[in-house]
Amino acid sequence: MSATTINNYKATFILDLRESEDDSAKVMAELNELLKSIGGEPSDSEDLGMRDFARAADRRYTQGHYIEIYFDGTGNVPATLKEKLKLDKRINRIFIESL
Repeated sequence: MSATTINNYKATFILDLRESEDDSAKVMAELNELLKSIGGEPSDSEDLGMRDFARAADRRYTQGHYIEIYFDGTGNVPATLKEKLKLDKRINRIFIESL
């Protein structure tokens, strides 16, 4: 039996809530639940609020709502997370880094 390596990650999400009824707290709670459902273990999350983009690709969209979630999981959790969120219109960008 092989031991499964658990890694620490930090995921930063840029939310686009312009056409959504949801607020950042609801989206953050849903992301934490999604992480648990795919085998991740969220440890800490932080709402960083609205921030301007350094370079805006769209003049009508120059800032986004940033949230960070720290979690532990196996090596396949980040890819699974990105795949599950690919079609979520509320998520503009996802950055996942290994800590």
